Amino acid sequence: MRVAGSLATKLAPPFSLVLHYFTAGVLFNLTGILVLFLYSKGFKEPFFSFHYAAEVHLFLLGFVMMIIFGALYQLIPVALEIPVYSFKLGYIQFYVYVAGIILFVVSLLIRDFFSLLPLGALFLYISILIFIFNFFLSLRKLEKFDVTSKFLIVANLSLFVGVSIGIFLSLNFAYCFYSGDIFHILVAHIIFTLFGFVFMVIMGVSMVLLPMFSLAHKFNDIYINISFYIMVVSVFGGGILALVLKNSTVYYSVFLLIFSAFIFYLIQVIEIYRKRPRRTKDTGMDIMFFSHIFLFGSVFFGVLIPFSQKWVFLFGITLIFGFINFLIYGSLYKIVPFLTWFHRFSPLVGKKKVPMLNEMLPKKIPDIQILVSASGFLLLTASILLEFEGLFNVSVLIMSLGSLLFAYVYVYVLKFKLEE
Repeated sequence: MRVAGSLATKLAPPFSLVLHYFTAGVLFNLTGILVLFLYSKGFKEPFFSFHYAAEVHLFLLGFVMMIIFGALYQLIPVALEIPVYSFKLGYIQFYVYVAGIILFVVSLLIRDFFSLLPLGALFLYISILIFIFNFFLSLRKLEKFDVTSKFLIVANLSLFVGVSIGIFLSLNFAYCFYSGDIFHILVAHIIFTLFGFVFMVIMGVSMVLLPMFSLAHKFNDIYINISFYIMVVSVFGGGILALVLKNSTVYYSVFLLIFSAFIFYLIQVIEIYRKRPRRTKDTGMDIMFFSHIFLFGSVFFGVLIPFSQKWVFLFGITLIFGFINFLIYGSLYKIVPFLTWFHRFSPLVGKKKVPMLNEMLPKKIPDIQILVSASGFLLLTASILLEFEGLFNVSVLIMSLGSLLFAYVYVYVLKFKLEE
């Protein structure tokens, strides 16, 4: 399997473009966790409601997909070895996207602003179409068609289907032109966007970042290829079945198939971990690997979904606030110092003293941040599992502190100055 050697290439985007997305993502991470205080009585049925949709979309659109978009603008030249078609479109997409998130989430949270829902959804739809357009025009010069390329191509196709379903749902909520049952349409929306886009991007990009940062070589990549084909079948086959069949057994079967793809992906991650030569402590790398423990947990809760609504909430919480959240924390602890070093200090190499990458992170703070965030997340999980409302606010407070520490580290790296 081809392993990329560096995040920096002559085709790399302007540093400011990536910072737009990363900075907004860090702010939305904190905002998304603080908004959890609105759910101080815990998570109750029904789980498909505007009340919960606001938090899910705030965190996934504002934090997770914001970071994904920024990372892909940096990684497309690295992972696919092609230039991005237009960085200007990347800036335009960013501002339209942020406006869309704010309008969309506010309309879901505050009843008096519900009329803004179609406008927010339209902004989001346009901004995501800009990204998809930019991505596929970039593929004109694609020559190496490896597993990462396949993941990203299929992910963007799935994103188009998912957001098209999303705009239909948003307009229907506002104007009620379709009077039939929409639960199966919501399931299809989740399959195409969360699993088809977010997870296929994570799987594909992980096959670049994990070997690159851990220096792993000569590992067997058969497991990720098996995972890819299972994901294609489960996302597109399952998504279409969800649209045409209103059957909970079908939905559950599709999710089980997706979980099987997760298992093969996890086996691949373990294979890469075993092949890494670097054994010294590396906070970012360690977090990236060990965040996958939460993916194991989410699969476990997912299997239990038919037995109680509680398992639905635990599955979602573990998947989003556990696995994805901590994977991004670890990834940014590696990516942001490198990009900052490359753009600020690499021109000084050979002329004056320049910092090492590990020197750009504040001592002990990243470890403390992860410990605090993980403690808060585990308490959040326990509060839902035990239905202990008093523990819920405590867990969110601790998670908020962890997010603040993460924001502090992010700013510290960007403003890092080498002591004379």
